[in-house]
Amino acid sequence: MRSRPLAAICLCLFALCVAAAPAGAATGVRIGSTPELPAGASLAGAVSPERQLSLQVALEPRDPAALEAFAEEVATPGSPVYGDYLSVPQFAARFAPTAAQVATVRAALVAAGLEVGAPSANNLSLPVSATAEEAEDAFGTTIDRVDTAGGRIAYANRSAPRVPASAAPYVQGVLGLDNLKESERADAGSAAGTLTTAAAVPPATTSVVTGGPQPCAEASAIGSSEHGNTIDQIAAAYDLPGFYAAGNFGAGQTVALLELEPFLPKDIEDFQACYGTHASVEAVNVGEGPGEYEGEDGEAAMDIENIAGLAPDAHIVVYQAENEGPAEIEILTAYTSENRAKVMSSSWGICEPDEEGSEMEATNTLLQEAAAQGQSFFVASGDDGSTDCWTSKNDDRSLQVDFPGSSPFATSVGGTRMEAVGSPNNFLWNQAPSWGAGGGGRSAHFAMPAYQQGASATLGVVEALSSGTPCGLTSGFCRQVPDVSADAAVETGWVIHAEEAWEVNGGTSAAAPFWAAITALTNASAACGGHTVGFVNPALYSLGGTSYAANFRDVTGPFGALKPTTDRFDDNEPFPAKVGYDMASGLGTPIASTLGASLCALVNPPAPPPAPASTAAVKATAPAPTPATVSNARFAKVLKGKPRLTFGLAAREGATLTNFTVQVPPALDVAKNARTLAAGIVVRGANGARIKFTATSTPGTIRIKLLTPQPTVTLKIGFPALATTPKLIAHIREGRTKKLGIVVATRESGGKGTRLGLTVGV
Repeated sequence: MRSRPLAAICLCLFALCVAAAPAGAATGVRIGSTPELPAGASLAGAVSPERQLSLQVALEPRDPAALEAFAEEVATPGSPVYGDYLSVPQFAARFAPTAAQVATVRAALVAAGLEVGAPSANNLSLPVSATAEEAEDAFGTTIDRVDTAGGRIAYANRSAPRVPASAAPYVQGVLGLDNLKESERADAGSAAGTLTTAAAVPPATTSVVTGGPQPCAEASAIGSSEHGNTIDQIAAAYDLPGFYAAGNFGAGQTVALLELEPFLPKDIEDFQACYGTHASVEAVNVGEGPGEYEGEDGEAAMDIENIAGLAPDAHIVVYQAENEGPAEIEILTAYTSENRAKVMSSSWGICEPDEEGSEMEATNTLLQEAAAQGQSFFVASGDDGSTDCWTSKNDDRSLQVDFPGSSPFATSVGGTRMEAVGSPNNFLWNQAPSWGAGGGGRSAHFAMPAYQQGASATLGVVEALSSGTPCGLTSGFCRQVPDVSADAAVETGWVIHAEEAWEVNGGTSAAAPFWAAITALTNASAACGGHTVGFVNPALYSLGGTSYAANFRDVTGPFGALKPTTDRFDDNEPFPAKVGYDMASGLGTPIASTLGASLCALVNPPAPPPAPASTAAVKATAPAPTPATVSNARFAKVLKGKPRLTFGLAAREGATLTNFTVQVPPALDVAKNARTLAAGIVVRGANGARIKFTATSTPGTIRIKLLTPQPTVTLKIGFPALATTPKLIAHIREGRTKKLGIVVATRESGGKGTRLGLTVGV
């Protein structure tokens, strides 16, 4: 996977050479930023005024903080709303801008002379068609031609787009005013030439009986001669036969692929003929599609073949577009708006600092929607170790990671080296520059999510190398990647059919669709009972903390003479493989059929045993638990950084309150220290007397236990138990956040919660 734009390293800002904005857009609000020139690129005068542009106006969610909170809660085991996924209409009604807000933006764009299409089904974007001249006039900028160092001719706006003031509060960004960015696949290439000494132990070269697809002689021969693995060997190494023994080959599941290059259908036909599979493959052009096939290097073919070989009864939908502009946004919009696939894999990404802010924000919003709808998203972590921006055209050797894998709502898939089908077979992939290394490290944009921050200490997610500095935090840590990993080393890689020939290919772009395939098999399993596991990160880290050895294989070191860090270029960089989680391999590789069963047990827990005969009649007539009643809830003093949440809580008739939880969005910091937490909480009974309690917390959740049960209480939870983040304060001042989502749940009501959408008080 790896999407890196041609805009890899920025030598100069367009802002340094801004021309006067057209007079037609003299008023309004500038949104987003000015794109930066790639290394070696130069301005080459105005672009043709008649050039046709396909733009996307990304719309701001109704309440970004509430969406972020729900997307995390619905994917977190133990949450009162875990697994309660939304349909697309439900998502749009709850979190998308209102019809009136969309109409306001549309009217402003039409008034500016633009051709505006119908909003997407999720109501998060408006497609716009315009000539370059029309776009310049409408958005108050100029668009120039750019000659890149590689000879490609691109274009870019020279100032951030200006949006009419009436529409600005509802616009997240205007995407497509430049095409500097080209995503790169995390494809380390095909094996050729002399292998390093580390490849001295080749994988098995004979077919393995798995109960699943078996290779033809041609595939086995190339695997033997080029030290690659056929599909049956991959399946055996990661314990997929457990799925196959149950007759599970992925029937009824649809797997989506995000592709920015075309594929040759005959390659897929030849692969399936070799293995005797008949997976249905549907190509869906997004925009104008990816263009004609011109001998691409097999990235799309590898993705399709991995799914077809490992989950051969699944339907594969290939969303394909040209690799420029907001193509990935358009594909993610199709994935979430259609919602017919519950799993997506992407082998494309970009060095995180090179992604434009509005596109990053829009992508993260779409991944939050996917989580809210129970859709998984797996993406390659990159093949450049801990220096993701370092390319042949860019000498940036700083520690950087790949986006969108760095999003807290993506499952970032790193790379390992599989030397043999039998265990132990897990080694770190970290080789010379010509062979690549699994991507990993700390995000420069996103804070560490709760599922990492609150992970079991036995996993070691938070460790000495964790830091808040890269993403600008004064407290807490940054998001760490990858989350998981699988075989990616080229010379122990995957046997595929591409460009009408058999070859061995690899990269984390092979590992990402592998994880998509086992997730499809999991969703198809009888144990899941028709439920889907959705955004899996919170569940993966939870299982890692409670039953690691049953579900994962650890990656604890390199093979032979390989270096023990994620940086393939520098022996001194800091991310070594270690026991449990690390920024070289994440949680490790899966014991697939066991992990699938564990995930299903979380999302579709077994029914409780039947009640004894003597009490069955009584239990049959007992009322079902109902949530406690919440009243007079309000938030105050949020902008002062010392928020105060107050509400009343009454047990159902005949019951009392003892244990309850309060879940707050990630935009609020919850105190970790028990004494600090208790100092910010006051509980009073019906007569106003203070009630003694104990309190504990994990990120985003406060748990309170009353020492004396009460029928009703009033609570005040404020500073220092709660604190407002600078990001939330900024969103409130900009009018982007007006309400916060809170969930109050009691043990006495069976864990059922009451969701509150509280207007933010200053």
